[in-house]
Amino acid sequence: MKQLYTITLLLVTTLVLSWALPAIVRIATTTATHYPFVYYSVLLQRFLIRETSPDNKLTHIDTEGNRYTREAFDSLTPLLSYRQLMLTNSLPDTLLGVPVDPQELRAKTFMWRYNPRNIHTPALPLYFMYESESGRANLEAPEDVFRLKKRITFIDKLTNTENTAKSDSFQSALEAAHFTFPAQQVWGNLSAKKAYDVGYFTLDSRGRLFHLKMTKGAPSVHDTHAGDSLEIAYFNVLEVADHSIYGFLVARNGAIYTLAAGDNYPLTRLDIPPINIDEHSVMLMGNLFYRMVNVTTPDSVTCYVLDAATLRQHDRPHVIHASPNRWNTVARWLFPIYLSFSSRHSDYLQPVFHVRFGWSLFISHLTFFAYLFTAGRKGAKRNPLLRLVNASIIILFGIPGLLASLLFLFELRAKN
Repeated sequence: MKQLYTITLLLVTTLVLSWALPAIVRIATTTATHYPFVYYSVLLQRFLIRETSPDNKLTHIDTEGNRYTREAFDSLTPLLSYRQLMLTNSLPDTLLGVPVDPQELRAKTFMWRYNPRNIHTPALPLYFMYESESGRANLEAPEDVFRLKKRITFIDKLTNTENTAKSDSFQSALEAAHFTFPAQQVWGNLSAKKAYDVGYFTLDSRGRLFHLKMTKGAPSVHDTHAGDSLEIAYFNVLEVADHSIYGFLVARNGAIYTLAAGDNYPLTRLDIPPINIDEHSVMLMGNLFYRMVNVTTPDSVTCYVLDAATLRQHDRPHVIHASPNRWNTVARWLFPIYLSFSSRHSDYLQPVFHVRFGWSLFISHLTFFAYLFTAGRKGAKRNPLLRLVNASIIILFGIPGLLASLLFLFELRAKN
């Protein structure tokens, strides 16, 4: 019994050290990764790169190494810098044979981002149901909120009581559209600071995506049929100025689609390789002609340019590799296995074991033999089981395992 108690404490101490030591070393060695800003030039038909040097000076180059002044960069990216070009009366009259209208440029310009935190973040499941056809220039905040899980319920914000009539009306509309409860996910834009409202997109228990909104005070529910052929991981509602799309859909397999506005809800896939939805982040910049998509992985960022109409690749992608991170180097040498509870990809706290066998495993073997033939030799002879446990812990956990073993060795010697 005493032996089991000792081994249990040894394991617990090792786990604590395998979290604490790497956390401290990570803080001391991690270097932030900064990527330059990349934009596709409609005039040059190649990527332009704007980067800040260590002395805080801006440099502007293209993928062929040509350097440009800031003013030249603005002129070569009129779809990005049209406000500045309008200020200096330098905005072209036509681009690619299309007349330039500043209002249209503004309406066609938007940005969308995806981060693994979007699907790994706790959320308060209360939502505002705006009137989608209010006839007002600005959206007005409703007097109630709703929740949607086993059924849909509207709750008055002041009295904290249910609006039964409204709840029953929307519940009947969902059931009539063959929505299957409970709802898995509800996605929408809760902000009132937007030009219009498209409502919410909700995933039912069978993985089908439904469009839910309020029109003239009445519920409106439609099956988008996006879930018929896809396993949906995330949907981001994006109320763009030209009303062309409802938003972007991310499938479980990493494929990304646009869900176009209209009764038929057509899906179009972005012509890029599938992403890892748990590790990769995406930034999309849309304009009159293109959709520029930057996919950031732990090691690099890949920049794609897609045709706005077809979402097919317009040019070859441009890849920028990350500078070496000292933490990654240290972890590969010192920590074969370590524990963490937080991640930059998630707002949840949960234990995750990171396994990095390689040179660190070789170092941990050397560490164990050094321990065995010095500090731990006598104690190991007296207790073969403890010797086996020590060997396993030091070899698998490296330095944290060694420190845990030394702590217990000193404790045993002090008792004797």
